[in-house]
Amino acid sequence: MVFSEKKRNLLRLNEIAGVLIKYGFGSVAGKITNTNTLFLSSSTDGEDEYNGNTNVRIRLVLQELGTTFIKLGQTLSTYPDLIGYDLSVELSKLQESAPIDDYEYIESLIESEFSKSVDDIFDDFEQTPFASASIGQVHKAVISGKNVAVKIQHKNVIKTVKSDIQIMRILAKRLKKVSALKSFNLDGLVDVFEKDMKKELDYNYEAMNMLHLSHLLDDDDIYIPEPYTEYTTDKVLTMEYLNGVSLNTVISASDDKYDKKSIAYQGADSFVKQILIHGFFHADPHPGNIFVICRDRLAFVDFGMVGHLDNELRGNLAKLFILLTEGDAGLITKQLYYMGIIPDNDHLKDIEYEIMNILDKYYGKEFNNVSVILRGIVQDDLLNQFDMQIPRDLMVVIRTLCMIDDVGKALYPEFNTTEVLKPYALKMLLNTAKPKNISNKLTERYIDLQHISKKIPESLNNFFDVFDDGRVRISLEYDGIEALNSIITRIVNEVVLAIIIAALLVGSSLIMLTDGVVTLMGYPVLGFLGFSFSAVLGVILIISIIRSGNYL
Repeated sequence: MVFSEKKRNLLRLNEIAGVLIKYGFGSVAGKITNTNTLFLSSSTDGEDEYNGNTNVRIRLVLQELGTTFIKLGQTLSTYPDLIGYDLSVELSKLQESAPIDDYEYIESLIESEFSKSVDDIFDDFEQTPFASASIGQVHKAVISGKNVAVKIQHKNVIKTVKSDIQIMRILAKRLKKVSALKSFNLDGLVDVFEKDMKKELDYNYEAMNMLHLSHLLDDDDIYIPEPYTEYTTDKVLTMEYLNGVSLNTVISASDDKYDKKSIAYQGADSFVKQILIHGFFHADPHPGNIFVICRDRLAFVDFGMVGHLDNELRGNLAKLFILLTEGDAGLITKQLYYMGIIPDNDHLKDIEYEIMNILDKYYGKEFNNVSVILRGIVQDDLLNQFDMQIPRDLMVVIRTLCMIDDVGKALYPEFNTTEVLKPYALKMLLNTAKPKNISNKLTERYIDLQHISKKIPESLNNFFDVFDDGRVRISLEYDGIEALNSIITRIVNEVVLAIIIAALLVGSSLIMLTDGVVTLMGYPVLGFLGFSFSAVLGVILIISIIRSGNYL
């Protein structure tokens, strides 16, 4: 068994080497096979045809190597800071394709998954699929009189992916010898890719993503097909069939057939809301995954790739988006530093100057387009020059926003993502100032402080135990821990009160700017009450500080 696996891996390595040589990467082929590439026979037509474009040749290599390597390329396309913007754009063009499995396999898989025959489950089942990609193919069927789409995983695809990931680990070890790749964490990239593939190979995960997003967008005019969970397993996904056309068809259609402007802004509004408000979003919004139903209503499909953002990252994103629209290079630089994208403050002025140059490129028509400016920052050599690292979650957001901008412009040339993005960013910032959100954050910090204060004696004991030589044992007991805990509690309470006062002042100030509300002495009632309550709390805070004796 082990010998057979080693033989299979060796054959696959030689196959990979042959494809590399075909497209002009003979030196790399020699590294992965530990042999002279002259002894590996393969056509070099691809090298001659694409010799002038390395990025195209890399894409063709991955395309020819099949399912796993296509998916690897799509994953790498979300790391432009690692592989370069031009290559990431090229890899995003990778097309998933696969031979169609015969109906006998489909029939046997359904029976093994559900312990029922196709005829027992479905009223009707079309034997020829209407779509096929690298992982599965899709058949139209009928359940209880309702049209459904049934996605079936290709034969041996899990075995193929596992085998290819083993090969990738071998390649990662051998390619460390290539000087240009020494600084890359190739093993780490394979680990991330393996985790992504495990999700994509489990259709239960995709079904749960559909249910989750459907719940979040319940009040929106976006349609998410319903999954039939009782007829879904890790290898079979049954979902509602959509009667509509893909956005590719809409883009190429005559302008009077669809309201393309409305479709562009409706789609962008949904994706931005998913990103900034919900923190859970469809991360692959290419035109093939967006359908138009009922003339102008949008529906999303293919939920294998989704993004997650925590509250802190969404808040930071909202600030960054607002600063980008304002065009202040200094504040943008500081925000990137606070987000950890700039590793230290040694070159802040240099980075600010480079960002100013990038902003100057888009002065005018494109200056107020966040997606275009973000693309410019990633495309520029700024990231490599100053060792800046964009977290993968943020990179997925940038990639998604750029795709939204491209699709929007294809539908309506005057489309601008910022028109949709800015109101949600402002809403996100206002939400962070709400007393409830502030209270939740401070409660979290308070729990952390209490935990730390209680761990201090134990930690100090452990520290001194290191010096125990067997004859003398040093231990420490801090009797004042309760007093320390009381001090921390009082400080946190005062900080909470101060922040609540600040939040009330900010909220009241915003209310003062609104029109058409009930007024008192010429001022909005809510704003007047907010300022009054802030004043009362401020007096209470001052008295509390004076009574504690902790003031200057």
